[in-house]
Amino acid sequence: MIARNEASRIAAALDSVAWADERIVLDCGSTDHTADIATARGALVYRAEHTPNLNANKNRCFELARGEWILALDADERLSPTLAEEIQRVLERSPQENGFWIPRRNWFLGRPLRYGGQYPDYQLRLFRRGYGRFPARHIHEYLIVHGRVGYLQHPIEHFPYPTLSHYLAKLDRDTDFLAHWFHQRYGRFRVGTFIRFGLWRSLRRFVERYCLRGGFRDGFPGFLAAWLDSVNILVTMAKWWHLQQQTPAHALPETDGILR
Repeated sequence: MIARNEASRIAAALDSVAWADERIVLDCGSTDHTADIATARGALVYRAEHTPNLNANKNRCFELARGEWILALDADERLSPTLAEEIQRVLERSPQENGFWIPRRNWFLGRPLRYGGQYPDYQLRLFRRGYGRFPARHIHEYLIVHGRVGYLQHPIEHFPYPTLSHYLAKLDRDTDFLAHWFHQRYGRFRVGTFIRFGLWRSLRRFVERYCLRGGFRDGFPGFLAAWLDSVNILVTMAKWWHLQQQTPAHALPETDGILR
């Protein structure tokens, strides 16, 4: 796993994979005791500079592994004993697959979400070393595994937002990165783009998650999760527009302004 200022969560994540042959942590510029805690838990700790595109450091972390199989885990995730047993059982039979999708159960403000596309939130996390890699382009990219992949049954438990302040802090970081990505990729911000991609996609995402995929069945946390997810798009658009105001026109890339 990669980690940055995860002193409050990394111990539980590492303890949930205590059965692994090796546990590798790439500390990305932490200013707290993340590295010390990981070392005390028996993990091999390496250091790297922090980069907004986390996937680059994730790939670097994979290169440090020596075992045949790699499980990519975040500091806010945990493996249940049943999932740990399933992984060990699957690997003991020398599977033909090069990777496995694992369901993930997302917790929001202390409550597991069951609807709105939040479960099962399949993640491709277990793979044979040398066959998997994250594209180091966009912040929201799935791991790419070459060859046959299968599915596991038991979920990873995901605790990303213990408080609303945690969510808002992450929203600020993610939208900063995405706004710069849109700015570099598409250049000039246009009102038509904002209407099509910002307003329309934001509304469509909320309706899909909250109404069509049953997010309302998770009560008020389900509403908050769907609404804040749609707000993410609007905040990204606003930051993209603001970046344009700070950039000379001749410095913008020549594109048609259409998001593809």
